[in-house]
Amino acid sequence: MQKKMIKKIRKRDTKGLDYVINNYSKKVYYLVDKIIGFYGREEVEECVSDVFYELWENIDQFDEKRGEFSSFIYMKTKYKALDYKRRLEKKEVHKTELEDDITNKITTEHIVLDKESSEEIIEIINNFKEPDKTYFYNRYFMYYKVDDIAVMYKTTRASVENRLYRCRLKIKEMLEGRK
Repeated sequence: MQKKMIKKIRKRDTKGLDYVINNYSKKVYYLVDKIIGFYGREEVEECVSDVFYELWENIDQFDEKRGEFSSFIYMKTKYKALDYKRRLEKKEVHKTELEDDITNKITTEHIVLDKESSEEIIEIINNFKEPDKTYFYNRYFMYYKVDDIAVMYKTTRASVENRLYRCRLKIKEMLEGRK
């Protein structure tokens, strides 16, 4: 039955794909859920769909001499789910960085906008010691990413973040002290 089903898929007969979905979807779903279930049901279902679509599109990659069809499906599933996981992790990291960045900018910009003159801010920044002044300038005026600043100055991301945090605190303290 399995050989007939593979032939049907190769001939683009959807009955072959229906057979595969009916017989393998539970295990495919289970494997995908184990790998990316943390990201939500919607992501899992999308990945499962992509597994079967890829199977449909790349059925010619299956070689009976190299192994069982079930192994072929499960390997496709594993690699597709891992691709999804990498993409979702990258998306999460970017989202978190963006949220942190927006929060920091809003707080800093709020202080800047609340004050009568930005000259006070520039004076405070100009009094920062190096490399704080350079880091702050690159981050908030040139809009460099923290990772890029760390690479440029051969330091760690944590070091840059800590220095920027202390700079923002100094600005806030000095501006609040002048009220």
